[in-house]
Amino acid sequence: MNRARAVAALTVALCVAVPLRAQNYEVRLKRAWVIAFADRTSMDADMDVRWAHPSPNPVTKDGDMHFSGVSPDVGFPFVAELVNARLPGQQVAVTTIKQHEHSNGVLAIRGAWRLWFEHPSTRQTQGSKKDPFLPDNTNPDHSFEIHPVSRVGQLDLGASFIPVAGYTPYTADVAFPYYDGNRVTIKAAKTSISIRSKKLFYNYVEFRIELATAPTAVQDGFVVLARVLNANDEEVADGLRRMIFVQGTRAVNAIQNASAGDRLRVLGIPRISLNKVLTLVQNNGTKRFDAQLPYEMIIVGVF
Repeated sequence: MNRARAVAALTVALCVAVPLRAQNYEVRLKRAWVIAFADRTSMDADMDVRWAHPSPNPVTKDGDMHFSGVSPDVGFPFVAELVNARLPGQQVAVTTIKQHEHSNGVLAIRGAWRLWFEHPSTRQTQGSKKDPFLPDNTNPDHSFEIHPVSRVGQLDLGASFIPVAGYTPYTADVAFPYYDGNRVTIKAAKTSISIRSKKLFYNYVEFRIELATAPTAVQDGFVVLARVLNANDEEVADGLRRMIFVQGTRAVNAIQNASAGDRLRVLGIPRISLNKVLTLVQNNGTKRFDAQLPYEMIIVGVF
């Protein structure tokens, strides 16, 4: 067993061994919101930008630029991130974000919605009037992001959805067995759906996909079911996974005319699949239940 596989096997074993009580982070979403965005690749938000990085991360760290804030469109404090923020074409967007920092006007943004428990708050309720929390830095505790951002104001950033030159992403052999080894707890009510999870890892992943179907056009991009392969074209995920391509990005150009059986090498980031969450809720009703982590991959770039 090579080193990557050994690490992946150990990670999965540790995940399986984690008891349910270790799932200490919870997000309660409006059920209507979940239904509205389950098959959307992205969202628009009028954002009150509270904090922004002085400059983007070095490319060795991922090259992103973080900015945090609030928006009535999201319903709780969140973080937005520009991908490839050090590219020359991103400088105007970076400057625009900085100009809006510290409540200096509302900034309209668009990008992939992303629910993921990487830097989670203990409990967040969408639309709650009782949560006074406002971000006090660029990376506060949060479970929701708009990441990557595809538009800032009138600036179209679709060309930034490409692999990050100089950054070393996680490998498929490490990331996907980890995702498949995690579990969540879900509880649905008439107007809300709660998801409870432990802290989750492995952001940017390089992997290969083999399309199981032709891409399906949705309101704001394309969704396709695919097998997940490693660098040796071995299947590493447990079954087919949804791949999310945001409309207007360079990544979508590589998929929109693809066919079943086509293979692509991609850079992606995981998010909770609201589509899968709804299916699980339909199957389990309003009882609290435990399930394998329901995730899908936002495709940031195609190599």
